[in-house]
Amino acid sequence: MHLSDALFGAYLDALAGLDVIRRELILYQTDRIAHLKQADPKNASEEFMDQQPVSHELSADTRTPQKLLHRTTQGEFKLRTTSGGLDARLLGYMMIAQLFASWEDRYRERFALALGHSKKNALQSDLFGDLCKIRNAAIHNQGIATQAVEDATILRWFRRGDLMFISSEHVDFLFDQIDLYITQLCGIQAAKSTNPHSTPTASTLVVENIHHD
Repeated sequence: MHLSDALFGAYLDALAGLDVIRRELILYQTDRIAHLKQADPKNASEEFMDQQPVSHELSADTRTPQKLLHRTTQGEFKLRTTSGGLDARLLGYMMIAQLFASWEDRYRERFALALGHSKKNALQSDLFGDLCKIRNAAIHNQGIATQAVEDATILRWFRRGDLMFISSEHVDFLFDQIDLYITQLCGIQAAKSTNPHSTPTASTLVVENIHHD
């Protein structure tokens, strides 16, 4: 599925973007602390800078004025944008939801009809069944794994009660499994992948390629 490749790329781009903006804020704080050591020594600390605001805004143009979109503290921003932080966790949920919706609303019926079925529900998949369970827990259970998630057949990543974090390693395994499933549907033999651990891993953007630590 072409969409899966595009979605994987967009997900990794977003993770790389989080790393970039977090580094930029840390550099800004370092410069400000150096300045404050001369101008205001009692506030020349990371603790002070972490209490200062950071915001997203729409720039003013000829039609609309500048508009505040979101504001938080610099400390909260740094915490949120870590490799295992809230932003990365929500990106994982959004990617899972988009991927499952694409399969269910677009591709499943196409494959079912091509294989001679009259309805898409006749095409059953343990992989996308597991994906549905994770998607449901992310959307309807605040990201807490359910018993259905623990009982997954292929995507056995979480136990009931876990706060689910979809790592880049998970996503890599998932898309390998999608490739395997699609090639099997098409009657093409492919090698199997191994199931990774659930420990979050960071991804690093490199000029020549995308490298996963």
